[in-house]
This record gives sequence, structure tokens and C-alpha cells, in this order.
Amino acid sequence: MLGEKSYKALFIEDSPADIYLTKTMIGIDNIPIEAHFIKNAPKALEYLAQLSDDEFPEIIITDVNMPMMNGYEFVEIYREQFHNRHKNTLVFISSSSIRREDQKLIERLRIVKGYFEKPFSLEAFQNYIQKALKVPVTAAA
Repeated sequence: MLGEKSYKALFIEDSPADIYLTKTMIGIDNIPIEAHFIKNAPKALEYLAQLSDDEFPEIIITDVNMPMMNGYEFVEIYREQFHNRHKNTLVFISSSSIRREDQKLIERLRIVKGYFEKPFSLEAFQNYIQKALKVPVTAAA
């Protein structure tokens, strides 16, 4: 991993269990990610607003069901405030919901690159995060 590019990722997640699982997934596969975790969407928007272009994450994954502001609302505000300046940032939505209404909302949010169900497996993590960042998939020990 020495000399590899380190990717910046923002995870917007209010569940301690899901945060722990995500940190574990990153550690298992030795993905070169500088992961930042924020527990709600308003704080995530504040965080993004104070970043320079060089500090801005390459990937953002937001949960859908959160207090104060849900993931869809976050994506709409993100699109209005940040997307034009950071078109290469990949935005994903994660949720434990598989309702058809959720799928329709995601289809309307054109900047969202994908949706995955929680809790996600190592395979889902590899499919969405590693492939999106074009990081080689390694076999877990």
C-alpha cells in the first residue's frame, strides 16, 4: 500500500453499528481511504462547505433514514451547493429499506451513482466502493 493514492471518503451515518461495520470493511481490505464519519446530514453539509477543493472527498455515502434531514434531502442540497464544483465526487445512498418508492427517488436523483442495502457484505463494499474508486479488489485473509 506504500505509495498508493489515498482516497477521501465521507460516510453520513447515524448508526454506531453501521459505522463500526464500515470501519471494519475498510480495515479488512486495506482500502487506502481516509474515512470521515459524520452522524447527520446538516453537520455533513457544514463540513463539506469548509473544505478546500483538494480536501473534498472523492466518495460520499449517505444513509437514507436519519433524524433532522434524510439522505434524499441531503443529496438535493448537495446537488445545489456542491455538485457543479465537484462533479467527480461519487455519491451513493445506503439503506436498510428496499421499498419501491426509495428506488424511484434514487432514480430521480441523477447524481447518485448507486444504492446498496444495509447491512452490506464485504462483496457489496467491494462492488460499490472499491470499483467506484478503481481500487484493486484484494482477497480478505
